[in-house]
Amino acid sequence: MILHMSVHYCGYEWLKRTYQLDIDSPNPVSKIGGTRSSESRIFRPEYQPEESLAGHLLFALKHENLNLGMLKALFTICDLKELEQWISGNPQGLQTRRAWFFYEWLTGKQLDLPDADTKFKYVDALDEKSYYTADKTNSPRHKVRNNMPGVPAFCWLVRKTPTMKAFDSKQLHKQMTDAYSSHPMIGRAEAFILTRDSQKSFEIEKEKFDNRAVRWMKTVRAFMGSRLDDARLFEMQKQLVSTPDHGWRTDFGWIGDRLPDATPLPEHISAHPESLNDLMGAWLEAYSLMFDRHPVAAATALAYGFIIIHPFSDGNGRIHRFILHQLGKVPVSSELLESIDDYIASLKKLSAPILARSEWLVTADYNVELTNDTTELYRYADATEQAEYIYKCIEQFVTHRLPLELEYLSAFDEAKRIIDAEHDMPDKDLTLLVNLCVQNGGSLSNKKRKLFGQLSDDNIAFAEETIKEAFSDYFKMKG
Repeated sequence: MILHMSVHYCGYEWLKRTYQLDIDSPNPVSKIGGTRSSESRIFRPEYQPEESLAGHLLFALKHENLNLGMLKALFTICDLKELEQWISGNPQGLQTRRAWFFYEWLTGKQLDLPDADTKFKYVDALDEKSYYTADKTNSPRHKVRNNMPGVPAFCWLVRKTPTMKAFDSKQLHKQMTDAYSSHPMIGRAEAFILTRDSQKSFEIEKEKFDNRAVRWMKTVRAFMGSRLDDARLFEMQKQLVSTPDHGWRTDFGWIGDRLPDATPLPEHISAHPESLNDLMGAWLEAYSLMFDRHPVAAATALAYGFIIIHPFSDGNGRIHRFILHQLGKVPVSSELLESIDDYIASLKKLSAPILARSEWLVTADYNVELTNDTTELYRYADATEQAEYIYKCIEQFVTHRLPLELEYLSAFDEAKRIIDAEHDMPDKDLTLLVNLCVQNGGSLSNKKRKLFGQLSDDNIAFAEETIKEAFSDYFKMKG
């Protein structure tokens, strides 16, 4: 049913209100006239679209950020004859062909329209000046180049905002490659930093770096250069938890707290277990499509999409951070841990709208059970804010932590070489001695002195002086 209104909303918000679409309003909302706010974008009266499906859909596609969830909801309820009439009335138009493409791409159904004239020039589904995209595949029916960064059942978008463009211009990945290349033992440096990253990923989950963590580290090394599939994801979870799912999660999932009587207080509701085959199948298609595309945009969309779906009963967070590392080309767990409040906020920004639209009840075993269909809420999102945050973490790694870690390795090798030349010690003992001294600013604490009974006080003093000198630049950099 259509409600006719005399308001100044336009584009997606007009479509949402007019067609009573059960979906969140766009941010910002577009209006003609009125007061500007952080949640609205004001247009001059000459932008007022025709009060029709065609008028406001044209406005949305031309002036607003692409909202796939809104389009999907609209296309399931709008008058297809009206849509067909608009498209056939301007078959060569950029926005009419995009609307036609999006309808058939999102719904999997065809409108009653002939194929586009072969003489028409191809247009892009997504404006590559505004969005990070996939490789182009021509759709001859619409004369549209499909460059969507996903598939119809899972497609998260990242926009080329001024912030993203500024980060792109810094060429942070090249800076990282150059820094690694300058290290005499590049392979060891990469392995060392990977170990550090795995440790921090466990710290985020407030878990100890134990034998499971060692297994996980080996799995990360084994899979870092391989494209993921469902079997590899299952194997990754198996290495992380004591009771793996042996497939996708079969129970309902949630994250949050509990009341004193054990009643759940969810902050995030995971996707319905019955939807996981569909969602994760689409996620894997999108992952394959974006594997070699823009590293930060791909990593953010896929990694955040993964953790929001939450396909496993446990281990999702560490796999999410693995995906950030693999696709983003940079290990950022330390940076996420150091900015943990911002990290959590970046997750809640995506989970809050899903939680608000999830209807659930408490089961007899104090779990949460979804009672409405929320599958569509996991398919589409704008992850631009999250991508900007991840880029900030990458910059922090490249400009601060990477130089610090490489200096640590160089100083470590130098200290070991000098001490070993003076005192013949087992390598594991020498490594422990250097580590303990560095942790204490270059000196061995009295409490740890007993671990090295074979060394005299003069031996210890020599080692401490050597370590302080070798690590002097490292200590200055660390502050």
